[in-house]
Amino acid sequence: MIIIYIFADSHKHFISAISEYQKRLGRIVELRELKPVKKWNSEQIITTETEILREKLSSESWYKVILSPFGKNISTEDFWKLIETQKNNWQKIVIAVWGANGLDYAKLRDVSDIELSLGKMILPHSLALTVLLEQIYRCSEIEKRSGYHK
Repeated sequence: MIIIYIFADSHKHFISAISEYQKRLGRIVELRELKPVKKWNSEQIITTETEILREKLSSESWYKVILSPFGKNISTEDFWKLIETQKNNWQKIVIAVWGANGLDYAKLRDVSDIELSLGKMILPHSLALTVLLEQIYRCSEIEKRSGYHK
C-alpha cells in the first residue's frame, strides 16, 4: 500500500485524471488530503503546512518519500525498484506532495527516508499528484509485465 499526503482542497483541473488513476490503482493507493492553510502570508503558510506534514510523517512507521524540487531525479524503472524493495521490507510507503506554496523541505529531511523530484520544472501540486499516480500505476503495470510501460 502507498499512502499519499497532499495539501489540497480541490483538483478541479485534474480531477478526471486523478479519479481515473485512483480507480485503476484501487486499494494500492490511499490519498490523504490535508486541509491547506489559507490565512497569513506564504512564509507562514509554508511553516505551518511543513509542521503539519512533519507531525503526520513522524507518526508513520513506514518508508517515507518527500517529493521536492531539490530531490533525486530517478527513472520510472528505478522508482519501480524502490517501491518493490520497500514493499518487501516495510509493506507500506508514505509519499508527501507539496502544497500550493511549497514546503520547508530541509525541516522534513530528518523524518523522511528519501527526497525525490519529478523534475526541475515547477508543477502545480495537483499536476504533480497526477504525474505521481500515473507513475505508480506504471510501476504496477511493470510488476504485472503488461505492455503499458512500453
